[in-house]
Formats: sequence, structure tokens, C-alpha cells
Amino acid sequence: MAEQEEPLLQSGDTVKVIEGEYKGKKATVISAYTNSISVEFELKMDDGSKPRTVLRHSEYEIIK
Repeated sequence: MAEQEEPLLQSGDTVKVIEGEYKGKKATVISAYTNSISVEFELKMDDGSKPRTVLRHSEYEIIK
């Protein structure tokens, strides 16, 4: 049986978006997937909610 790799990102980690509509914004990881991650941004919308989206692995950098 192949050894399973430890995911690089955990829920709660912070990333910086480097491509797309939210370029330059920081976000918190909700969940990591094989080819993408789901994130929630720190900024708030007019209604008080925080925007969420899915990013490909090439669209963010991990902030340590």
C-alpha cells in the first residue's frame, strides 16, 4: 500500500492570493482538496458576510 502524503495546508492556515479577482488579499483555509482549496477572506461584504471561494493550488502562496 502506498504511503499517504501529509497535506501541506490544514484548515485555519492563512494564504495570500496571487492570481484572479482577489489578488493580493489574505484568506483562511476552510478545506484542502486534491487540486484546490476552499477559503474565506478576511474582508467583509456590505451585508457583513465574508466572501468564500475555491482556489487552484497555482493561485495562492502559503503565509507562515
